[in-house]
Amino acid sequence: MRSITLPFACLLASLPAFAQLKGYQGNVGGTIGISVPKGEFADTWGRNMFTWGGHVTLPSRLLPFQWGFAFDYGVMGVKNFTVPVSTPELTATEGDLAVRAKVLSYHPLLRFSPLKGKVRPYVDGMAGFRQFTTKSTLTVDGLQEPVMRTRNANDFALSAGWVGGLMVELGGVGYIEGRVERFYSGKASYVDPASIAVDNAGNASFNVLESNTDGVNVLLGIGFRF
Repeated sequence: MRSITLPFACLLASLPAFAQLKGYQGNVGGTIGISVPKGEFADTWGRNMFTWGGHVTLPSRLLPFQWGFAFDYGVMGVKNFTVPVSTPELTATEGDLAVRAKVLSYHPLLRFSPLKGKVRPYVDGMAGFRQFTTKSTLTVDGLQEPVMRTRNANDFALSAGWVGGLMVELGGVGYIEGRVERFYSGKASYVDPASIAVDNAGNASFNVLESNTDGVNVLLGIGFRF
């Protein structure tokens, strides 16, 4: 009995080290690219967006699956205006008002990545939500902090989708990758940046659009595996 127990105990003790050495890995990476509206979103909005973001996955070691999270930041539009400033404690009479419309995406994911070599294709399934928000920020020369920040509009849409990606090893634990994200998102309202205007008192006005918010992100990235 003892002769059987001792080798079995040694095998159990060696499993964590074996999994660490030979098992599947997680990753942390950043991406940059363009976001292309699809469907009703393309009909209503109809403009590509610059986007950046990142994703992290945690390894299961012995199985070719990883759990993780992906984040994207898309710039729908930015407009800048020179507006009057009448705050008594400030000597400046003008400031810069920046109105930014953006879309933020938050998606937990499950990844299938079956290979362990230098070239690693993967597929992600995602489910989460997208946030469409517009903020106004007033800054004055000579001040480090903005004089005013205002959220003009904010809406959310449930979202799900898939990702196809390819990682290529770069310097051992590093990698470069190409990644395509396909979102199927619900209806949301969002500001049309082309319609943003500011009156003589510095008050912003704009038109609000509404549609489903499907899209495709085409991204390039860099990161490391662990």
